[in-house]
Amino acid sequence: MPTTRPVARRLLTPGVRARVGSLREAPDHYELLDARLVGRLAGFLFCCAGLIAAALLVLQPPTGAIGGAGWAPAATTIVLAFAFGAAMVVNTRPLAPIVLFGVAVCGPVMLGLLQWLSGRESAYVQLLILSVVWCGVVLPAGRLAVIVAADTVVVFLPMATGDWSTPAMLPERVATLGIMWGLALVCLIHATRMREVRRTLRAQAAEADSLARVDALTGLGNRRALDEALVARVALAARTGGPLSALVGDLDAFKQVNDRFGHGDGDRILGEVAFAMRDVVRAPDSCFRWGGDEFVVLLSDVALAEAEQIAVRIAEAVRRRCCTPVGDPVSMSLGAAQHVAGQPASRLLVLADAALLAVKPGTRSVH
Repeated sequence: MPTTRPVARRLLTPGVRARVGSLREAPDHYELLDARLVGRLAGFLFCCAGLIAAALLVLQPPTGAIGGAGWAPAATTIVLAFAFGAAMVVNTRPLAPIVLFGVAVCGPVMLGLLQWLSGRESAYVQLLILSVVWCGVVLPAGRLAVIVAADTVVVFLPMATGDWSTPAMLPERVATLGIMWGLALVCLIHATRMREVRRTLRAQAAEADSLARVDALTGLGNRRALDEALVARVALAARTGGPLSALVGDLDAFKQVNDRFGHGDGDRILGEVAFAMRDVVRAPDSCFRWGGDEFVVLLSDVALAEAEQIAVRIAEAVRRRCCTPVGDPVSMSLGAAQHVAGQPASRLLVLADAALLAVKPGTRSVH
């Protein structure tokens, strides 16, 4: 007998489940949020709510629950609303997630207190709409649910304390609650969608930035990546006191290879050389194409003697694994140098290039 999935499960198609899942808090939820902007927005909303609540104190005095003594906590609440609002408006530092949640909690707490002090049906509850809109944009779904639950308690607080002063109170409160829930959901969905767009744009920007540092032909770092890595490696060596060496190499008689076989085979050879270098060095982020048939290898925590040995292994790997279309082996000459503390980063490549020029005429060995 065929089994039937529950109706709720049938309704949760993969697309619906994906949308529901996207409403959960992502690890980068707050990173994609302009915390300074939403903090200032909360400040303005607190000030607006304080102004409206101050006007309502005249129309609906806070004397219903504890009599004239209610003026003191009501006035204190409104003063705090202005103080919180002003502090967040002038604040220039991003607010931590726990602070943002605390700001969200203050809304229903303050308005609930004013609602209780009035002792009867009042318009304070309508101000919760300002809080709900802000919370829907800022908070993840789980924390938003906590705030909406608190708002629900505030909405029905007069009825819970026995105030049924008007027959229309229940429908009005249900309508208010429906509006708040609807606004919270709409704001949450919209904010989630905006975060997805921003997340995609950030990923695309990171990918473009990464590609801007990669040589398209060989897959090694390009000149820009080399310049940035060289400065970073020199700074690391200065901080740790460890050695830093560099290899500069180029292919012997590569121009004749291009002239004889064409640039297509020349490009193929460059790709093979890059692969051989990565295989020897075992650190793809240390190998760079400097330009043309010139390559650079940065070796952190490697002294000059060891760098020269690595250069020999690279030259042997290129000779063994790379060849021209007619089978002639490709040879590579390399020069090695070690960074001297206190000298600029660019000096290291100058020294390694000079070492390359020293070994280039009349020999293909590496010194």
